[in-house]
Amino acid sequence: MNNKNMYQTDFLTANSFVIGMGSIFNLAGNYFNYNYSPSAEEADEIAIASDWNIIGEDIKQAISGYEKENHKQLVLPF
Repeated sequence: MNNKNMYQTDFLTANSFVIGMGSIFNLAGNYFNYNYSPSAEEADEIAIASDWNIIGEDIKQAISGYEKENHKQLVLPF
């Protein structure tokens, strides 16, 4: 099974030093291509949904890790 996160974070662009230096010489102003939304509300909606999806994934991983570490304590004796 693939453990790769299924949520995108590419709208939060981390630029390298070289790309940053290259943007200094960009006089046209179209060097970066970000994910644009038609409205601020839609951009907020996408960002908040992505944040909550990542939080949900973190909670799922925490529960799974807790169950693996404490599986003997979680079993009810019959």
